[in-house]
Amino acid sequence: MERSEGYFQTPDGDSIWFEAAGSGPPLVLAHGLGGNGLVWFQQLPHFAGRFRVITWDQRGFGRSSNLAGQAGPRTSVTDQLALLDHLGVENAHFIGQSLGGWVVLGVALAAPDRVRSLVLSSSTGGIPQLRLPAFDTGPVRADHGVRPLGVHPAVGDRLPAADRARAYLYQALSTFGRRPSDAEFATMLASFTHQPDLFEHFDIPTLFICGSRDPVMTPAHVRDAASRIGAARVVELDLSHSTYFEDPATWNAVVDEFLANVSTP
Repeated sequence: MERSEGYFQTPDGDSIWFEAAGSGPPLVLAHGLGGNGLVWFQQLPHFAGRFRVITWDQRGFGRSSNLAGQAGPRTSVTDQLALLDHLGVENAHFIGQSLGGWVVLGVALAAPDRVRSLVLSSSTGGIPQLRLPAFDTGPVRADHGVRPLGVHPAVGDRLPAADRARAYLYQALSTFGRRPSDAEFATMLASFTHQPDLFEHFDIPTLFICGSRDPVMTPAHVRDAASRIGAARVVELDLSHSTYFEDPATWNAVVDEFLANVSTP
């Protein structure tokens, strides 16, 4: 399997880490607020047999610097397009988890000719007129069971019970390297929205994946966002916020089916 990794420099002096593996149509994975490029370890080998899978650490996350102090989804859109240029990628399929959904939808609006399809996983993508509940960071959430101390809330309560080691692994990955505070990014997300009128003629194939037990981006929020994109599909899984991590086999299969229907030979 072809594989490469490294850094590219942004015009304002930051270093952005990326990894590319496999061959075929490019498939870009954008992580969420609780992660970095490493969280896709259950997806990269699965899709790399048919796609050139590109993962990266957004500015201020993991191995990517934030010397310019510009970390945020708006800057990540610019960085994502710069990464495509750096790798010589003309267009790609894009997947965004949570915060990553803001980024990939921003890329689609800024440069639609470079986007073959979109998957927004546990994300509204910044489509407004939504009032999201606060992210729960405590060890217990009454309506979603008891979560062991030290387990990230984004994996819900079922994964720790079924596979505690993998639940703790998510926590370890989420704290690897750099990471902005939740408060910093909450402010950035609130200021970076995509108005509904931008989607009147939006024809990029789009799939939303949501978790029925997600306390962050609830199915109601995700379906409301999806309704603003005429051809968007919604798949709801009986999972929490990190569907791709909690049940990678099911999540990968859903994405496989979608990509098979939108990919050209």
